[in-house]
Amino acid sequence: HFVVEFLGAGHHMAHLVDDLRLLTRAETGQLPLERSTIAPGELVARAVERFAPLALDAEVTLDRAVADDLPSVWVDGDRMQQVFGNLLTNALRHTPPGGRMCISVTRAGPAIRFAVSNTGLSIAPEQAEHVFTPFWRADDARARDQGGSGLGLAIVRQLLALHGGRIWVEPGSDGTTFLFELPPAPQSG
Repeated sequence: HFVVEFLGAGHHMAHLVDDLRLLTRAETGQLPLERSTIAPGELVARAVERFAPLALDAEVTLDRAVADDLPSVWVDGDRMQQVFGNLLTNALRHTPPGGRMCISVTRAGPAIRFAVSNTGLSIAPEQAEHVFTPFWRADDARARDQGGSGLGLAIVRQLLALHGGRIWVEPGSDGTTFLFELPPAPQSG
């Protein structure tokens, strides 16, 4: 039993070191981006495809809603999947069985707005301002068995900043929504 705990702690420490390295590289502008022009709906489809089995296992419905005629974004597709991965992991952690998660994409002025929402316990408004702070966790998320390094949302914010984007959270009466915006891809020609 001790060996299993020790190995688990070792894996957690390695994950923490990897997250710290990624966050530091992103904060200092040392993280290279492999950008390409990608349709927002394609980013969402990839994220939903990856998380659908996890949602199914947790008895959570995972939906998507993509507006028509959205311009493409100029992003690193793999880094954007990290963004979705962190946001969906958090949403899944806080969505009870029978609940729902949804990724949506719309136009918001010149920007492309993505939203990752979930039903369930909402984040308190006074906690919302802290969620992007490294190592900060809401009291109910501090349990060791919840996993995570406490760096996921800080990494998300930095990855989006590298793409010229921004992120914020909106607590709701039944769940929480994380919203982020990205600029459209530059027009060629």
